[in-house]
Amino acid sequence: MSDLKPQQQAIESARLRLHKLVAEKGGRLSDPEVAELSAYLDKLIVEYERSKRERAVNSNK
Repeated sequence: MSDLKPQQQAIESARLRLHKLVAEKGGRLSDPEVAELSAYLDKLIVEYERSKRERAVNSNK
């Protein structure tokens, strides 16, 4: 699972940036910058889950 570590770190970094940005925007989740960063975080999570699933499938071969 160590090769997933960079993805985990990217997710955590984006999550922290999103949390900070939401606070800076006064909690406005509809702010375009917040929406953009949230979509980016979603993409990172989907990629991570896909990698994790592929890794599990390949380890069962």
